[in-house]
Formats: sequence, structure tokens, C-alpha cells
Amino acid sequence: MIAGRNAKRAIVAAMLTGSLLAACSDDDNKTGVGGAGGAAGVDGGTAGTGGAGGMAEVDGGTAGTGGTGGVGGGMGGTGGTPMACTAANAMNITADVAADTTWSAPCYQLKKQVFIANNATLTIAAGTTILGDPSLPVGNKAALIAARGSKLVAVGTRDKPIVFTSGNPRGTRTSKDWGGVALLGAAKVNSGTMVAGGFLERNIEGIPQTEPKGKYGGIDDASNCGRLEYVRIEFAGAELSPNQELNGLTMGACGSGTQVRYIQVHRGSDDGVEMFGGTASMDHILITGDEDDGLDWDEGWTGKVQFLVVHKFVGAGDNGFEADNFGTKEDATPISNPTLFNVTMVGTPTTRAMLLREGTYGTMRNFVVVDFKGGLIDVEGLMVDPKAIWPGSLSVENGVFFNNADFLDTAAENMKDMNFNEKTAFEDPARKNTFTANPMLGSTSATAPNYVPGNAAAVMGKGTPTFGDTAATYAGAFAPGTAAAMAWTSGWTAYPEN
Repeated sequence: MIAGRNAKRAIVAAMLTGSLLAACSDDDNKTGVGGAGGAAGVDGGTAGTGGAGGMAEVDGGTAGTGGTGGVGGGMGGTGGTPMACTAANAMNITADVAADTTWSAPCYQLKKQVFIANNATLTIAAGTTILGDPSLPVGNKAALIAARGSKLVAVGTRDKPIVFTSGNPRGTRTSKDWGGVALLGAAKVNSGTMVAGGFLERNIEGIPQTEPKGKYGGIDDASNCGRLEYVRIEFAGAELSPNQELNGLTMGACGSGTQVRYIQVHRGSDDGVEMFGGTASMDHILITGDEDDGLDWDEGWTGKVQFLVVHKFVGAGDNGFEADNFGTKEDATPISNPTLFNVTMVGTPTTRAMLLREGTYGTMRNFVVVDFKGGLIDVEGLMVDPKAIWPGSLSVENGVFFNNADFLDTAAENMKDMNFNEKTAFEDPARKNTFTANPMLGSTSATAPNYVPGNAAAVMGKGTPTFGDTAATYAGAFAPGTAAAMAWTSGWTAYPEN
């Protein structure tokens, strides 16, 4: 009997070893891996499934041995029940990534501002959750920053997204819990310090000027900051230094080699996505509940975007878009000049849809813009006259605008826009914008939205996109009539309040 008890203990210990190495995932990611079943029991219990193999170490070590079956067949794990990724079971990251590295364990926690440096590539496996330690002080808030020359490759799937979120337990998470994700590249910007090599560079917001890993800018407009796909970034935007925050996703001087697709940025305290110069493009982007601007661009960004949602939540946020060229020199080159097609924007009683200023250019087509009662679109310029660039270099056309505030044309506004009349410009029949048809979005709930328009007549037959999906000749980010379960946001997005 003693030998039998010892055998049972050995079996249980081996089984638990395998179980502790089983997968964990963010509690909003429902694709976690269940525990393994037990093998045949020593007391004649029903055979279960063999234990799961251990996860490979971060440094590429050999994967662990599979767990042994449970006693009496009764110790096997229950399949399909994910283990939550928490600070208690996460693998802590306490040092920069200075060589090519893969994070393949299910759960990590950033314990500092982690730089991907030394021209290294960090690859993150599908289904991985990365926590930002919320207990760190201002000046050392957790963040993941790909330095210039390095790359972040985080490619999830619809069933197994990669999730960056707060290390606080669910129910206590909030914006500013951690910093966010930043990609820094070597494309052109129009501000900063001229350096040897004849290009401008500067440090990203929140990183001290003395930190070389925080610099962005260069001459390579085709440079590659990495690849992000099926990624959620939640509860970010903490100050890295006093009054200097990262955004949910920050891209500084990333070039056209960068791939950013199927990204959700949710409940960040600063902007959802901010583009500081560069030529990087994006598609299928969802920005929900940001507390400043949804999409912010400046310093000469010239990329493209197709299929974008900006959803402001009541009680938070400023503008849907805040768009600049360069404040103290509005004609600085390269001039900000993005192209955006198929955009859906949902506002609140206090938010404004767009602030277009400081000499920015832009081509914006096929928009659905609803419920911005704090203001519709404001074009400003103190050096570059908006009348001189509209509509040849800056224009918004083929848009469906419904239930928004009217355009402002006050004396105070005229002092900021050289007497540019937004109402006349945007309601010009040549721009093909409409202001009375309700697109009838499925739901603008903050916790269960459905952005598919129900009124096909209001949104169909708009302009043909000049890049990407040229068949998307409708206004907004979703074709009317699409089942909510088939929309491109289904399966990998989440809308937790905390």
C-alpha cells in the first residue's frame, strides 16, 4: 500500500506540473486552452487524455514534458475552460529585448518601460496576453516600445487575438493603468533636430531627450517597424513623465513597410492612435472610448487608412480626429497628407468630429459621422489659409452626416481660420455630402455596439476607394446588410468597462 500511495503521489505531482504549464489568456479573450485530462488511473478509473506538454521557455529552451494521468482517472482538467492571465501567474519582463526573441507563453507582465532595441525583433505568439504593471510610478510606467531599427511582430488571429491590457484584476481596470505600445521608425518627419545624415529626428512623447532608444525619424520612407494584426490594446495612456503620455498605439516615423491591421484600442486616457510623421498605413482599426482624440496625426504623416471606426463614449473624449501639420510652421514639409476611406464615427453630446488645423492636407471619403453634438468639423489655419487648400489639398467628400451639431462660423472661429466658411465648403453639392439621411447604425452601445448601417439607401453608391478594397463603394466602415456576426469586428474585439 505504501508503494501504491507513493505511485499515486508521483502521478499527481507529474500531472500538476503539466497543469501549471497549461495556457492562460486575458479574461476577455475566450479562446484559452483547457486543462488536460488524466491518463488511466492506478485504481482502475476510466482513462483520460494525456497531460499537456509544458510551454517552451522565452529564451528558446526545450518544452516541458507532458503531464501524467490522474489518480483513478478523476484528476484530469476540464477542457475548454481558460485560465485567466493575472499578475500572479504572469512571466515578468524586467529587461529590454536586445536580441531576436519570441514570447510564446500565454501570459507576460511588463515591469518597466520595455524597449525592443539593438535592431532586434520581438515576435509575440497568437493568443498571448501582455499585462502592464499598474503599480509602477510616473516616470517608469509600463510600456512596450520598439526602438528605431527594431521591430514588433504581434500577429494574432480572429480566434486568438493578442491582448495588451492592465495588470489590475477585471472590475478594477481603468485608463492610465499602463503606458501603451509604441513603434518608432526611420521615415521622414517635419519637425525635430537636424542631425548628421541630413534628417530630422526627435524623441517620442514621455521619453527623455537623453534616451537614444526613444528617437524616431530618418530618410527611409519604406522602413519597417513591424507587423501588428488582430491586436487589442486596453486601459493604456499613463504618463511616462509628468504631463507626457503615450497613446494606446503610438507610431513615430514608421515607414510603408510597417503592417498594422485589425487593431482595437479601448478605453485609453490619451489618443487612441497617434501618427507622428512617416508613411505607415492601416486598415480595419477600431478605437473605442478614448479620453482625448480618436485618431491624431501630425509632423507630416502621409499614410492611408481604410475601414476605421472611432467611437466616443459619453463622459470622455475630445475630438474624433485631431489633425495637424506642424504648429509653429504650418507649411513644414513633408506636409501631413493622409488618405482615409470608409470611416464610421460615433460621437456624444460633448465631442467634436474633426479638428483639421495647422496646415494639414488630407483626402477623406465615404464617411458615416453621427451624434457629434459638441461640434461637427472645424478647419483652422493661422499661416496656411484654409481657403487656399480647400478642396484641392484638403477635402471631405461622399460623407453621410446625421444628428450632429451645425458648423460654427463665429467671429472667434473666423480669427482662427482666416474667415473660412466650413458650412459653405462642406455643404457644397460638388462635395456630395448628405446631412439629413439617417444611416441607422445597428447600435451605438458602449458595451455591445453594432456599426452596420440599416439604411442601405443612405450609404450606398458613394465614391470608389483609390486603394485597398476598391469594391467598398459605400459610406462607413461596414457594408449595409452585413450580419453583425460576420462584421470584421466580430470574434476578436471586446468592450469591457473595467
